[in-house]
Amino acid sequence: MSVMSKFSPQQRAAILRKSRELLADDKPPGAAPSPEPPPLVFEEPVAKYKREADEQAQRFAAERAESRREEREEREAMARARALDGAEARITALEQRMDEVERQISELSRAIGDFSDSVGEAMQRQDKQLEKLSAKLTEIRALDDQHRAALDLPNPLIRKERRIN
Repeated sequence: MSVMSKFSPQQRAAILRKSRELLADDKPPGAAPSPEPPPLVFEEPVAKYKREADEQAQRFAAERAESRREEREEREAMARARALDGAEARITALEQRMDEVERQISELSRAIGDFSDSVGEAMQRQDKQLEKLSAKLTEIRALDDQHRAALDLPNPLIRKERRIN
């Protein structure tokens, strides 16, 4: 498979035509045509002085503009550097505050855990006391029922009158 096989027949014909034109040309390949020398113009001394003065003024104006641009860029860079210094100080302060908040959150979570443990222990103690009180209430009710059964006599102070209809 040749390198030319990837081109269509029309493309191959155009390539061959162009290569023949280049080879038929009597100039060596890659040689650029030599430019014509500029025409010689003689200036009057006053016109030459004015032209050179104008060129010098343009160079000075360009240098002044460049100097102003550099000064402006330098001022902007200094302002950005000051802003970055301020930003770094604010970031450092924020990081310190975040560390303090994290410490407080950690301390608060530990305190909440301790509180939860103490509440749980207190609830267990109350459950035990409630069980004791329930047992005591059951005992007292049993004793009360026994006393009521023993004292189920009629009260002599209360008269019961019978009504006859």
